[in-house]
Amino acid sequence: MTAIAGTPTTYQGNDKLLYGIILGVITFWLFAQTTLNIAPAMQKDLGLDASMMNIAVAITALFSGIFIVVIGGLADRIGRVKTVQIGFYLSIIGSLLIAIAPTGSMATGFLLVGRALQGVSAACIMPASLALVKAYWDGPARQRAVSLWSIGSWGGSGVCSLFGGLVADNIGWRYIFF
Repeated sequence: MTAIAGTPTTYQGNDKLLYGIILGVITFWLFAQTTLNIAPAMQKDLGLDASMMNIAVAITALFSGIFIVVIGGLADRIGRVKTVQIGFYLSIIGSLLIAIAPTGSMATGFLLVGRALQGVSAACIMPASLALVKAYWDGPARQRAVSLWSIGSWGGSGVCSLFGGLVADNIGWRYIFF
């Protein structure tokens, strides 16, 4: 694409970028959503009581809701790509904290901080990735891109729950988060 002097070059999204965005969103869901299904196994393995495990499950949505507007404004200032990248890093850190959570009294801290980081990562990833899709595609291509993002995002949560359950049953719940 050539640009006339003084006019900015615009970027047009392609399928490779779209599928990368969708895979990133699905990866987030794998780390965050599967906890709903594997909570009993995690609770037993970590030695937590049911009320603490329920808090750990809920804290991701709580932190996502608290930070989504603030991070949306941040994405407008620092850039959507950078915001999505920060979200991926937070998701990885949160997931690793969960994966290495020790059994016993320290498990609560690892689990709650990990799940809270996953919530902040959702506040980074979900709106900023959708904004990228809306920015990089126009017309019918945008409709297709938003549809595929939606399928990957919300459909991915179901697929990831199934996949996470299979991993937890066959090799252990911690392997989901590595």
